[in-house]
Amino acid sequence: MHQEHLEKLISSGYKLISLETDSPEQSLNDFRPLVREGKAIYAWEKERGLSRMEAGHITLPRTKTPEMVLKYIEQSNLFGIYLLIGFSKELAQPMLRPTIEQIATDKKHTKIIIFIDHNFNYPQKLLDKLLIVQEKEVRERTSFAGIS
Repeated sequence: MHQEHLEKLISSGYKLISLETDSPEQSLNDFRPLVREGKAIYAWEKERGLSRMEAGHITLPRTKTPEMVLKYIEQSNLFGIYLLIGFSKELAQPMLRPTIEQIATDKKHTKIIIFIDHNFNYPQKLLDKLLIVQEKEVRERTSFAGIS
């Protein structure tokens, strides 16, 4: 994904963004130039935890599980862009929704969560707070235009 497109996503006003892609690792790498511009970007992977992209070898404590990382993001007072890789199943878990909704409606702190995975089962309650972006290949595969 081009840097200009990523900048538009970040400045869209949405705090929750879903990026459906066939290559989550490549999408993660697409954000690296933004780190060089001084943006605070964090990446999370299940069982590994959350780390700043420029110091990926250092994981933040108590961020390994979906519950822990969402609590960490919710309690942070700092601006940050959080890339949560492989979060499709977790996004549908009812017990995580209140924390996700709290982050999405927090007017005091600017935090942007970008969920990156192959596809998602979106909870109805989050749809109005979520910007859904599909890469071209995913969009073509999920299009209903060919059905007659």
